[in-house]
Order: sequence, then C-alpha cells, then structure tokens
Amino acid sequence: MACLNSLTEVFEMTEVTLDRKSLLGFIAGFGEVDDLRLSVAGTRVTGEVGFSTHYLRRTLVVDEGSIAKEGDIDIGDVSKLTIFCKRAKTTAITLKQTGSGKLLYINAGSMKLQLPTPDSIVSHAKTPLVRKIVSKSSESMWTTWMTGTSRETLLEVHGEIDTKELKAIGGMKGVIGAPVFRVLVNAEEGEFSVQAGKKHTPRLFLTTEMQNPQGPNATIGSSFGSWFMQCVNILDDGMATIHFGEGTVLIIEQGHDLLIIVDQKE
Repeated sequence: MACLNSLTEVFEMTEVTLDRKSLLGFIAGFGEVDDLRLSVAGTRVTGEVGFSTHYLRRTLVVDEGSIAKEGDIDIGDVSKLTIFCKRAKTTAITLKQTGSGKLLYINAGSMKLQLPTPDSIVSHAKTPLVRKIVSKSSESMWTTWMTGTSRETLLEVHGEIDTKELKAIGGMKGVIGAPVFRVLVNAEEGEFSVQAGKKHTPRLFLTTEMQNPQGPNATIGSSFGSWFMQCVNILDDGMATIHFGEGTVLIIEQGHDLLIIVDQKE
C-alpha cells in the first residue's frame, strides 16, 4: 500500500522547469514576500499575492513543454529558494511538488534541495476574495470597483503612463520618510501627479504625462499610505494602463501583470 501511495504521488506531482535567471527575476518581482504560490498551466506560470496594502498578479510565459505536469507549486520560504537558485550553476531549475503542505523538490543539475512547506501560504490567503472583485471590475471594463463595504465606486479615469518615472518614487524613503501620498489625475490635461509630505517636512512632487487619457474635465484624487513607495517599485519599466477613481484604489495593468494599490481611507 505504501508503494502504491508513493507511485500515485509521483503521477500527481506538479512539475515545471524554468530558466534560472527568469525564475529569479519573476520571484523578485513580487517584492518582499515570505512565501508564494505559483500556478503552472499551459505555457504560463502565474503568481498572486494579496495584502491589506496591495494585490499583485504576475505571469511568466514559458516555452511549450516547460510544464511537465500542471498544478500549484507552494514556496514556503522564498528567501531560501532565492539563495539556492543564485548559488546554482545550471541554466535551468526544476520545481516539483505533490500538493499543499508537501515537500518542494528543487533540482539544479547535480545539486538538489528539499524545502518543507506549510499547509497554508500567507501571501495567497486573501487572493481568492480579491480575485472575485477583480473579475467583477474587469467585466465592467474597469469602470467600477467594489469596496470593502460592498459598495461600488466609479473608476472615472483611464490612460497610459510611463512606469519608469513613477518607480523613481520607490527610492525616496531616505528623503521623505514614510508620508501619505496623494495621487491626482486630470484626464483633460493628460496629467498624472503624485504629491507627498506636509508643510515644514520634505515634500515630493512628481508629474508625468498620461497618454490616451479618458475621463472628466476635473482632477480626481485618492490618498495612499507609505506602502505606495514599495508598490510602485514592483512595476517593470515601460508603459502601463491605469484605472482610477475618487477616493479609491489605483489599478495598474502591465502586459499580463496586474497591480492594485489599496487607498488609505481618510
């Protein structure tokens, strides 16, 4: 019976082989997380994390045949996996796992690592609920967002911005500390602005052009906590599409990736 169970686990084992540098870059793109769940299917590896500050979904497109068996891969200790992959000398890394709470097998040529995994992934716990809200918002063509009080708020402004300029804010903590950030967007003027700091303290201002703007001839604003810096730093360089409303979240689409920064209620 034990042999039969072991054989069954082998057949049910999720398995994916990834380029080592691509895997490292993909994991680093989630920011500072302790654990992570990856869903592997078709030609995509997708990860989601959800916190009180933000929701992030990232997708890595892989070669056909990279995924030997579809399923989920739970990483219980992201830092240990990262260190192992950085020290490995191979170009490819293979991840195998039979399910939640099971050992994660990591193969890098002649070097192998087995990582224990907890029954639950903390960074993934909130994502099913957020995914439902995201689905409803997407179905509305990103025109509405459901708040925590089950009340719909309008997403009135849409457009494209260059994230490279926005990401510069991520390195300003040593200059401005951890202030409240105020995002102001005016579709008529095609401007996306960020303000931080108060009177008699260091104050930061950033204004960037918004391309293909859609929205009212008015300035729409929302406030965010100090987590705004860490969140924008997660973004890749390049153009991204934003969806935004008065006193609500900031939604940023970038290719297959989606970042939602939660606003700070005033």
